[in-house]
Amino acid sequence: MKNIQIIFLLFLSTVFAQVSMSDINKLSNQQLDAIKAELQSDIQQKEIESISSEALDNSVPVSITPTAIGVVTEDYFGYNYLKKDISFFDNIPTPADYKLGPGDEIIISLWGENNSRTNITINKDGMIYYENIGFINLSNKTLASAEVLLTEELSRIYSTLKDKNNPTKLMLELGKLKSINIYFSGHIENPGINLVHPFSDIFSAIVQAGGINDKGSLREIQLIRNGKIIDKVDFYSFFMDGKNNFSNIKLIDGDVIHIPNVKNRV
Repeated sequence: MKNIQIIFLLFLSTVFAQVSMSDINKLSNQQLDAIKAELQSDIQQKEIESISSEALDNSVPVSITPTAIGVVTEDYFGYNYLKKDISFFDNIPTPADYKLGPGDEIIISLWGENNSRTNITINKDGMIYYENIGFINLSNKTLASAEVLLTEELSRIYSTLKDKNNPTKLMLELGKLKSINIYFSGHIENPGINLVHPFSDIFSAIVQAGGINDKGSLREIQLIRNGKIIDKVDFYSFFMDGKNNFSNIKLIDGDVIHIPNVKNRV
């Protein structure tokens, strides 16, 4: 307040220094009060501007992050089950009905009178080449049937394979496995063709393709083969009641898995 009075006196002296005393004496008290009020108003405004300027100079910048308005995220039941990594295939036994095909590696072990262990990859025509025998077709054969065939073929050069007294034993195993091409359509995270493990069922194949997005149905997943729907899967019956109606459905190269649009949500 004291500063205001000092400033007021300075302004007053400046203004009245520009006029003569005779002119001042001619002013009425009402006119003098009006001049005084106007000067006080100007002084107060300048002091406010000065204070505001100092406050601005000493201010600390504040970062404001805008908040999204109207954006709602919601996790629907069941979808997260299909977004997990799978790494257990190498630890499970080969299914008895697994069919050999191009890209599969087989291991032929012989022991007894003859001992050897040979790794061979089935070629694109479904065949292997064995030294001194030639090509042998193993396409679409199970391990058991392929083992019988190889025992018969290799007995041509290893006679003890059929010798009951001093036999040579043969065992067939799977080495590295081929991947199979599965096509995904509809509301899948990675639509199109995906390479999946040959032991996969529909559930694990969808996991390998990134899972189903929130617009896709978990109830009427379609398995299409040769242009025809051969099966439908309802994952909710599995999630809610443990009813597994999909693990016995074997996938083959070229199958299509279609994820339709979800119809209703509760």
